[in-house]
Amino acid sequence: MDKISITQEEDGTLHNAETFVLDKLFNKDGSEDYFVNMRELMASIDNTTMSPLLDQAIEELIAESLIHSIDGENYQITPDGISELKSRKSEPIPL
Repeated sequence: MDKISITQEEDGTLHNAETFVLDKLFNKDGSEDYFVNMRELMASIDNTTMSPLLDQAIEELIAESLIHSIDGENYQITPDGISELKSRKSEPIPL
């Protein structure tokens, strides 16, 4: 099987999409029962460019146990996801 090569630019774009998802799932009010319906989130963005990235970002975040879903439609950030989001927000912005 051939390994898929991800360019640095694609990797950075995926990283940004993951951060976007984590940020949208982070509940600023602190409720632990806070779920976000991804269909509603995806309907609010540019589907031609962001939709494929969000699907991939969601898959990656689930694989890393940073988000989870009980029903496949509504997603919740995990405590590890909150820590990762805080870490990403403290990263320097590349020039």
